[in-house]
Order: sequence, then structure tokens, then C-alpha cells
Amino acid sequence: MLRALCLAMTILVLPSAAEAASDLGANAALKYWQAFATLPKLTDADQKMLEESLTEPLDAHARALVARAEYALRMMHRGAALPRCDWGLPAEEGIEIRLIHVDGARVLSSLACLRARVRFEEGKSADAIDDLVAALTLGRHTSQNAVLIMTLAGYAIEHRVSETLALYLPKLNARMIKDLKTRLDALPPGGTPATGMRYEERFWLDWFVRKVKEAKDRDSLLDVLALASVEPEGKNRDPREKGRAFLKECGGTAAGALKCAEETRSSYARVAKMLDLPSDQFEKDFEREARKQAGNPVFKVFFPAVVKVRQAQARADVHRALLSAALAVRLDGRDALKKHPDPVVGGPFEYVAFKGGFELRSKLKGRDGKPVALTVGRHEE
Repeated sequence: MLRALCLAMTILVLPSAAEAASDLGANAALKYWQAFATLPKLTDADQKMLEESLTEPLDAHARALVARAEYALRMMHRGAALPRCDWGLPAEEGIEIRLIHVDGARVLSSLACLRARVRFEEGKSADAIDDLVAALTLGRHTSQNAVLIMTLAGYAIEHRVSETLALYLPKLNARMIKDLKTRLDALPPGGTPATGMRYEERFWLDWFVRKVKEAKDRDSLLDVLALASVEPEGKNRDPREKGRAFLKECGGTAAGALKCAEETRSSYARVAKMLDLPSDQFEKDFEREARKQAGNPVFKVFFPAVVKVRQAQARADVHRALLSAALAVRLDGRDALKKHPDPVVGGPFEYVAFKGGFELRSKLKGRDGKPVALTVGRHEE
């Protein structure tokens, strides 16, 4: 009787092989990995073309490159059509993990932008839009459930794709723009710095604690600390020297390093909450947190670039709002800007018309010190 009951429960609880296979096939990452594996080998000229895909001429070289990437781009579309993306990253690798899919996503999305330009120029606007929406989805998928560097990669992909799309917005009629707006609104959510902090703790701090505990002697402990430490700008010290300096800051013992790590742990939850605040409020609150942890070398190692990440999020929020505002202007004219305020600094975007299109500008400054902006169309002579 007991055996029969257990067997019945097993049948009810465990998924069938077909169900398991179906669920596995629904993971977008598997399609993307196929795309990355079949990317064409890029020459220096190819790399340059992708880096400058907005301005490079669409010559025979460009068309040949996107032709070589046809299968990879097809797999990108297949992945983008799936709602779930799990990269299956091994958290146990910690700092030593190789995020090779980030480079793959960057190259693949750049190829999608290049092919979209080719298609727009050939009058295949619907196909071009399909490429760009799929690339935007890849960018969102890249940043989901991910550490901060993947969040930044997602922002960079989305920025490049949005610029490509804006270049050709004047070619789209009202029906196509309305359909595009609907598709953009339906994009999956991307990762944020706030959600990324949870993964930072799991990937980096947990790895550090485990490795320090596993260190069998002083030399192996120094190796761990050297790997985790951040080298000051302009210095290029011997790894063991770096490890010794880090250990000294931690009190000179493994126990001291572990104590600093555990004192850092509570900062992850607090900083994650701060990252959802407006940028100026975040910077004030994070400065207070950094002062509290000023004597903690582990905090200094694992939280050095959080302010820059929050600034990148602000720029990404503005870029998304600029694209949404540009679509509205194309449909309803300049007055539509009244309904699309700047999400970071407030107020309307500045509108600057030129022959062939217009530019929308935020008061927020980019990394280059210039206003964050979106150029719609191409300047005509």
C-alpha cells in the first residue's frame, strides 16, 4: 500500500520527460547561445564597422557581413520570441566567472542594427523593425537576473538599438509607428541596479567568504585576496603584494577578512533600496553608507562603482523616455512633448529641428558632459 502511494505521488509531482524538455526549450538563453556560437569570425574591419554601425557606409562589405550572420540573427529572433531567459550562470565561480555571453550579445545586437539599416535602405522597414525589436529584447534579457556589469551591458545594447531606430523614424508612417509603440511597451523588463545588488552579494561576497574559509595556508589566502582586491590606479603590484596589503587592512588574519565581509553583507540590502531612489537622494544616502563603511576594505572592493551604475541607470531611463517622446512627436507633433516629461530632471525635453529630422535633448548630462540626446532622422545638406 505504501509503495503504491509513493508511486502515485511521484507520478503526480514529477514532470514528464516531454514536459521537462518543453520547459527547457522555452529558455531564450539556449537560442541565444546558438546564435553566439555561430557568429561570424570578425576581422578588424568588421569590428570597426560594428562599432560605428550608425555611420559606416552600407557597402558590399556591410551586406556580406550581415549575410554571414544570418543564422545567428535567426536564433536571436527565436530567443527574443520566448518570455523566459535564464543564463544558468555558475555563481560558485564568483569573481572568476567569465561572462562571455555579454560580448556575444553586444556583437549580435550590433549586427542586428547593421542589418536593420540595410533593410531600411532597401525599403524593408517591417523587417528592419523586427530586427531592432528583437535586439532590444536581447538587451533586456541580457540584464535580467544578473550582476551589475550585465545590467550595464543591457543599457548599452538598448542605447545603440534606440539610436538606430531613431535614425529611421522619419521613414515610418503613422500605422507603423503606432504598431512599434505597442511592441516597445510589451518588451520584457530589464534588470536594474537594485535587483543586481542581490546577485552581487551572491556572486561576489558569498564567493569571497567561501574562498577565505577554504584557504589552507597563508599563501592560498593571499592568492584569494589578491584576486579579489582592486588595484589603485597607476599601480601594478605583484599579486602576493596586493594580497598582503588587503590582508593587513583586514587585521592580518583570515578571521579579520571574514569579519569585514560579514559587516559588508548588510550594505547590500540597504544599497539595493537606495538604488530605487531618485539619483540625487541615492548619492546622498550612499555617501552616508560609504562613510559608515570607510574602514572596511571588503566594502571598498565590492562597492567601488555603485554611484556610476546609478548614473548609468538615470541615463538609460532618459534614453527610453526620449525614444517614447520621439514616437509621440512623429505622431502628434511637437506639442506631444508636454505629455512626455524628462523622468530624471523633470520638465520637457528640448526640441531642436533640422532639415531631415529633429533632436530631443535632456538637461541631464552624459559621461561626455553633453546633454543626453536622441537624434531623429539624418541631417540633410
